[in-house]
Amino acid sequence: MPILPIRVFIRITAFLMLAMYRIALLAILTAWIPQIQAQTVLEPTKIVRLHGEIGKNGPIPIVKSLDLAQQGHLLALGGDDHIIRLWNVRERKFVAQLHEHKEAVRGLAFSPDDSRLVTVAQDGQIHIWDTQDGRRLHSIPEPVRGMRRIMFQPNSSRFAVCGFDQNVRIYDAVTYQLIATFPAHGTNNEAVAYSHDGSLLAVGGRTGIVRIWNTADYRHLTDIAGDGRRVRAMAFSPDDSLLATGGEGPFIMLWNPQDGALVRVFSERPGKTFSLTFCGSDVLASGESDNMARLWDPSTGEQTAILSGHTGTVSTMRYVSRIQMLVTGSFDASIRFWTLAQPSLLQATAPTVLALPAAPPEWTEPLVFPPGVSALVSENPILYGVPIGDAN
Repeated sequence: MPILPIRVFIRITAFLMLAMYRIALLAILTAWIPQIQAQTVLEPTKIVRLHGEIGKNGPIPIVKSLDLAQQGHLLALGGDDHIIRLWNVRERKFVAQLHEHKEAVRGLAFSPDDSRLVTVAQDGQIHIWDTQDGRRLHSIPEPVRGMRRIMFQPNSSRFAVCGFDQNVRIYDAVTYQLIATFPAHGTNNEAVAYSHDGSLLAVGGRTGIVRIWNTADYRHLTDIAGDGRRVRAMAFSPDDSLLATGGEGPFIMLWNPQDGALVRVFSERPGKTFSLTFCGSDVLASGESDNMARLWDPSTGEQTAILSGHTGTVSTMRYVSRIQMLVTGSFDASIRFWTLAQPSLLQATAPTVLALPAAPPEWTEPLVFPPGVSALVSENPILYGVPIGDAN
């Protein structure tokens, strides 16, 4: 019998060991991952379709980011056409169309007191706006292009921004001062999340590793390794005991943010995750690249419903707890409102479709929003999640 050369023997052995490792890993994940049982399909309550600027042949307003004011009276949208659109929901009128950005608007967020809107874009600019009249209050030129994400620290005027470079930067929206700068795990960071008590900050991106800091002194607490693939979305649970992550990999995962321990792996889904938000403590919503939004049970990792209708990646979402309404934005240039009060009782009826052009500032034609949205000013809803995701 011929004797195999030692080099060939080593290669064969290494190949067999790798194969055995992959089989074992698959067995472990299969044991973790529950099967998708529920296939409830929900229809949106309202649909808002966006169009390009009146009289101009500009880019289609692909929605990359949206936010609702804490009082519930303002809705802001940003996307590929470089424009931020701001509507007053209470008075049902157009507030402003903001034009200062020169490239795609990747992230935006209202301050906790709703007095300011901060926007970031591919052009590297950070703009701070007055939400009463849409006036630009201040601009912060970043040293690098490609700002991707912005989120305010709860109950604070401070906000965190991240993007193509490795640095995470903390600014104050009132003094416009840079408070702190510290490195994330790698470059090209596109997911940022504060815990609801404001004590933790998490940032992740291309390396697949989520880094978590204590916001009292910005001390590095822990790194979450994940599956090694790009992280595009993160969200803390309402009690801050869990951090949900999703991205290029096939699984959404839940982690303990204090020590980085893996808590649960969700059922495999066909697309990439671009957005995540908790809808209360017992529902997690995800926006996917297969044009679907999905609802999950965080306690089991099982899918409970599919929110169908978008014809592009569901890139951003917000949840309004008071009326149990989920708002999703998509690459298809539309926004959809979903009533989650009793999802099992929702009927698949034809939703109302509204066409909203990018009107000039004086446009005041009434906007019709989902039932209850205009009444949000009477109580402060709690908003969970952050706008996450982009096309790159």
